[in-house]
Amino acid sequence: MYVGLMHFAAAQVVLPAEAVQLTSSEIEAAFANVRDDAEVQDGRGGEAVNHWFADGRFISEWRSAAGRGTVSGYWRAVDDRRCILIETGLPERAGAEECTPLYRLGNQYISVNAAGAVHGLHTLSPIVTAD
Repeated sequence: MYVGLMHFAAAQVVLPAEAVQLTSSEIEAAFANVRDDAEVQDGRGGEAVNHWFADGRFISEWRSAAGRGTVSGYWRAVDDRRCILIETGLPERAGAEECTPLYRLGNQYISVNAAGAVHGLHTLSPIVTAD
């Protein structure tokens, strides 16, 4: 889904003026117990289905032309950024916490990578559990 991001160079992306950076409390509220359908914009692209749990856990199932995999770990909100700590699935990134801002644009969310470029476009919905 296209949300009107302007591409000036391969690694430089400017967010639309309407994109609003989330505060820590908004991140905690938006990402507690949700399914996140993500369209990856950087790296090799692809898609991911992420589950963000209110207790601080996350699980991400991703796929791209390069393959597929599952990543798990923990998340928290600090200084108006979402911080993730990967435990499994990406050994080269395991154990190193990375904190980046999140933005809201209409009903979608935009994640930014450590270099400041858009990482993904996210559509959130409640996690559905079997009763």
